[in-house]
Amino acid sequence: MRPESVLRIGLLITFIGILDSNPFIIIPGGALFLFGFVSWFYSKHLPGGITGSFNFSKRRAFHGEKITGILQLKNDQPFPLPWVTCTMEWPEELQLSESGLLVKHETKDFFKSSYSMHGFEIMKRNYEITCLTRGEYKVEAITVKVADPFGFSEGKTALETKDRILVYPRMVPLSFDDKIFNNPFGGKALQSWLYEDPANFRGIRDYLPSDPFSRISWKATARAGTLQTKIFDASFATEITVVLNITTSKFVWELNSEQLERSVVVAASIIRRCYEQGYRFSFYANSTVGVRQAASVGIGAGEKHLRRCLEVMARIMPYQYRKCEYTLAYAARKTGENSQLILVTSMLTPEITRTLNELRKSGSRVIVIYTSREQPEETEKLNVPVYKIAERGEWDELEQITFIPVGR
Repeated sequence: MRPESVLRIGLLITFIGILDSNPFIIIPGGALFLFGFVSWFYSKHLPGGITGSFNFSKRRAFHGEKITGILQLKNDQPFPLPWVTCTMEWPEELQLSESGLLVKHETKDFFKSSYSMHGFEIMKRNYEITCLTRGEYKVEAITVKVADPFGFSEGKTALETKDRILVYPRMVPLSFDDKIFNNPFGGKALQSWLYEDPANFRGIRDYLPSDPFSRISWKATARAGTLQTKIFDASFATEITVVLNITTSKFVWELNSEQLERSVVVAASIIRRCYEQGYRFSFYANSTVGVRQAASVGIGAGEKHLRRCLEVMARIMPYQYRKCEYTLAYAARKTGENSQLILVTSMLTPEITRTLNELRKSGSRVIVIYTSREQPEETEKLNVPVYKIAERGEWDELEQITFIPVGR
């Protein structure tokens, strides 16, 4: 029953009792009026006095990493709140340790939990979250419902809370058969300041007495408070360009999400290997990371560049932005003379095969990493090395990736 109705009934009964001068009617009527007033007051005025937010303890996380979700509510009023319920839409890709707090409504998951608060109380609750799927996830609004002490009604308010977390794709160690793979990453990346290219900026490090003054970065020095030196990559350093084909079937609407994630894991693992070996690397995919924003990261090196590549991979959408052969040709135009181009794909089409052969004929060093469990087609027409993954497990169960030539 609505509190307004309880108010009217209580007022009516009290008025009748006054007319009849009957205390046995006045007292119940007055009590009913009081209950209705308290219920109306709680539902109409107290929800607006609650403020709060939900935040993640980190803005970036690796696959499988545990983070903390922090829910904070504040009662800005002196009145106690015996029943406060918080509800917010929850990304199903983020695993909550307290699974009982998640409820299913149609196709969406919702976080729902109830609390009681004293007057002027600040409540803080921490929840453990496990990041199991790459992507960007956000919490935008919290619906707070306040029930009156008698359970007649409840009022609600919406709290705006804009926080998000980016989960990097899974990365696993790579294993190579050197006799068969023939050292696909070329030789070890050589670095020498004698041959550094001023156009290939790599990063900043602490100043050494042997560094020339022309290398000092004064902006970085001002920020750090100590002298900082600019460092550059060698002009002859080997470059690795990774191209990811997100298409998993002949028809773009037949998406195999598991196969796509398997390919992303392979590409991310190769990029990390490039970083660990000290190579310059770049990444391209025939997908988007936003509204008509192509998934591409130019050539670079270092930890900052690695994170930029992983962020793009984390945001890759499962929709084809352009055909893979166009992305291959574009990436090849951006590569240098010492670049190795690696195509990570779960399918080969005549158009992709023709593009690869043309790139090889023009002098580009190209190899193909085939990620599907099925035997690849078009390989007999290819003039470039093709390798597949020896492991047969699911993408989220792989402990390492071993590349072997197709046909072995």
